[in-house]
Amino acid sequence: MPFKFVTGQISKLYKLKHTEPIHCASMVLFSGICIITLLSIICNTLTITITALYTIIITGVAYYWLKKTIFSYDEAIEKGKLLSRRFQNIAKYFESILQDSSDIIFTIDTDGFIMKFNIGSQTRFGYSQEEIVGKPLTSLFVNSKDERKIICAVLRTGKSVNEEIPMRTKQDNIILLNLSMSEMKNDKSDIIGLVVTAKDITEKKKLEMELVKKNEMLSKLAITDGLTGLYNARHFHEQIKKELSRLKRSPDRKLSVIMIDIDHFKLLNDTLGHQMGDQVLRSLGQIIRMCLRNDVDLPFRIGGDEFIVLLPDTDKNQACVAAERIQKQYMSIAAGETTLSIGITEAQGAEQDEALIRRADQALYQSKKEGRARISLA
Repeated sequence: MPFKFVTGQISKLYKLKHTEPIHCASMVLFSGICIITLLSIICNTLTITITALYTIIITGVAYYWLKKTIFSYDEAIEKGKLLSRRFQNIAKYFESILQDSSDIIFTIDTDGFIMKFNIGSQTRFGYSQEEIVGKPLTSLFVNSKDERKIICAVLRTGKSVNEEIPMRTKQDNIILLNLSMSEMKNDKSDIIGLVVTAKDITEKKKLEMELVKKNEMLSKLAITDGLTGLYNARHFHEQIKKELSRLKRSPDRKLSVIMIDIDHFKLLNDTLGHQMGDQVLRSLGQIIRMCLRNDVDLPFRIGGDEFIVLLPDTDKNQACVAAERIQKQYMSIAAGETTLSIGITEAQGAEQDEALIRRADQALYQSKKEGRARISLA
């Protein structure tokens, strides 16, 4: 029986000699003790036999403890290897995503030289990885001050910084980027470079600007008289309320109103036709605009052949000077028997817009009543 046990252990040794060295060494020791014990039994040496038995027991306990310890170490090593492979796979996965992303992603070292340039960056800038790596980041900026500003902001705050910045492509085209820059750190929290991510918003900004222009155009059309190019009646009622509101807040200011009507305009339309009438209206609109202060006075066509001008910070005597210029210029191009009747008034205190318009209309009626082609003040 002991002989079979020993041969069994030797067989195990042969199987383990190339795979588990520590386990194999333990088996060698254990088998050796078994052989000594077997020999002692055969030789009938009692002392050796007892010693060998104790040794077998101690060695067996040590053997199984050692085997368990080695197994736990092996298990930990295998888990470490598995985690390492997983982290490597994750790193490769994210590296693949970043490299193949259509967004602009590139990195620079602490000296400002480009280290990596992904596919999205190559597509937008026109540089290959080999062409751009090692070049200074400044070479991509239209304005070098933009580069210094954003890098300093990142290093000063330690946070990601976002800016809309124009940059230059290999073909010398200018593209507008929504750019984000942040620090890259190693496992010791030392800064090893900066990472840049960006989106090309050139077309988006172009469309936004076009939309703004179209909205401005629509807004302007909504307040403009299509025939003369002056402001329309709706805008007049909005603006006179605003001017009177300013006057209430600053009583020392002045506001005057000029009301203009073309005399014998209906006769002109009936004899020379509506096309001639429209031309007269357009010409008068140009004259009124020419005789006023740009970006201060506000001219309006409120309907038919009636025009109104708001003159902020102007009293009625100063308004009369502007009206005389308008009338003089019109007489040099007057068509048929047309002339201008003009009424002028000045805002009084905190009166409402209806009262101010009514007094200007009364002044205009006075000019009509007195024979037309004149200026009256109320």
